[in-house]
Amino acid sequence: MGNLSLHRVINPLRLLLAASLLVATGGVHAQPPVSPFSLDYRLKSEGIPFSITATRSLQQVQGGLWKMEVRAQNWLGEIRETALFNWQSCTPQSSYYGYLRKGLGRVKEAKLHLDREAGVAASERTGKDMLSYPISDAATDELSVSLALQCALGEGKQEFYLDVADEKKQEQQHFKVIGHESIKVEGKTLDTVKVQRIRADNSQRQTFMWFAPSHNFLLVQLLQKNNDGEHVMTLQSLEGL
Repeated sequence: MGNLSLHRVINPLRLLLAASLLVATGGVHAQPPVSPFSLDYRLKSEGIPFSITATRSLQQVQGGLWKMEVRAQNWLGEIRETALFNWQSCTPQSSYYGYLRKGLGRVKEAKLHLDREAGVAASERTGKDMLSYPISDAATDELSVSLALQCALGEGKQEFYLDVADEKKQEQQHFKVIGHESIKVEGKTLDTVKVQRIRADNSQRQTFMWFAPSHNFLLVQLLQKNNDGEHVMTLQSLEGL
């Protein structure tokens, strides 16, 4: 945390780490299961006296192809993460994922190409050899996980398993609804569904997400607990929703 050697890609499950870095072919929906958006979130990390703003956006770029993007920046640098995918039921079926970090005269980049026909993902990272590994037909990327959860919650599901590909491997991630809580956004109270990522018993990391049923289960807040403390991402405004 707090230095530009951090190499992990920002997404709804890792965006908070990047915030502290900046301080130092089945049925395709006729209508998308998640509507386009562009929203600002406040990022706050333990031990850091100020917050950083990140913008999450979703847009249709052509035909059935969709683009998810997260951008965060301050005077020290900028981080951008992008995913391209097609909706397959509730799964963002990824074809590309890219990460770019600039700051203090350094540039770090990662690209992940997911070949559905071959069942293989190819990863390129700055300073690393190209890596390839097998993927399932249902594989999504880390950035698009929250969209898959948003859609699944809208269908009434309470427990979710997702095949998620990153720059190193594919793993199956397990999520579960664990309750309901109220969260304030701009002084207004939103009723939310609380989801936890279920990890191994010996894991020192915890991840929680809150989604608003009244706004198509939009992601309202994310909390990441690590050895270095708590990191929180919270929706800043309800404007335009």
